[in-house]
Amino acid sequence: MDATFVAKGAESGEMPCHHASVATAASLGAGAGVPTPLRVLLVDGQELLSRGLRLLLDQEHDIEVVGEAGDGRTAERVVAERLPDVVLLRRGHASRAVGEVCRRLKSLLPTTRIVLLTEGAELSASELAEVTGSAGADGQVPRDSPVDDVAAVIRAVANRAAA
Repeated sequence: MDATFVAKGAESGEMPCHHASVATAASLGAGAGVPTPLRVLLVDGQELLSRGLRLLLDQEHDIEVVGEAGDGRTAERVVAERLPDVVLLRRGHASRAVGEVCRRLKSLLPTTRIVLLTEGAELSASELAEVTGSAGADGQVPRDSPVDDVAAVIRAVANRAAA
């Protein structure tokens, strides 16, 4: 299954893009010569799956999971405390609820990027436009994707923020 993210740009508008290896400020060693890992918050009500994803992402040299939250309210508190670069947010069946969570997280920390973890298949073009346009999500990746794809989407979305 191929993961995608949404690139947002003033000139190009919103455009679905297939992921690729993308250099980030962290991977290029920005700062004092020491790479800074991308700070990621996981938001998923299923603790077992969230912890499993954390263990897998912790194996990535340039990604640091800074917290987990089981719901939107907890995510708001953790975003304010931990200031993640990227939030991986599980998109369940209630897209309006996810949209509201995205809006609240973006209002707390406008620089954070939000990637939706979708159930099984990717969102349709209209669903993706609705969630990214109205809620401010920056991309999506199916929950059943290989961890390499999830990590690639995290890097790609974070790179769009740095550009």
